[in-house]
Amino acid sequence: MKIVDATPPKDFPAQVVVMQDRAFAQRNPSKAFYLRVVDGESVKQVDLDNAVTPLDARRIAIEQGFEPTHWIDSNDGMLARF
Repeated sequence: MKIVDATPPKDFPAQVVVMQDRAFAQRNPSKAFYLRVVDGESVKQVDLDNAVTPLDARRIAIEQGFEPTHWIDSNDGMLARF
């Protein structure tokens, strides 16, 4: 078994919209995106129900009082700024 360190780097943004794995999103279309929020030493996940695109997800997050600056596709791991 190979252990993979999936800990984000120290400079990883505090609020990132995450696009779920495509297979999961196909099975659960209303749960395709979530918001990863770092607050001090804790990390929480905020559901962004019914988002279809990263921009939809960002809008929903902003409506909930968050300020995401980036989004990431969990399928390829590429971080992108809004």
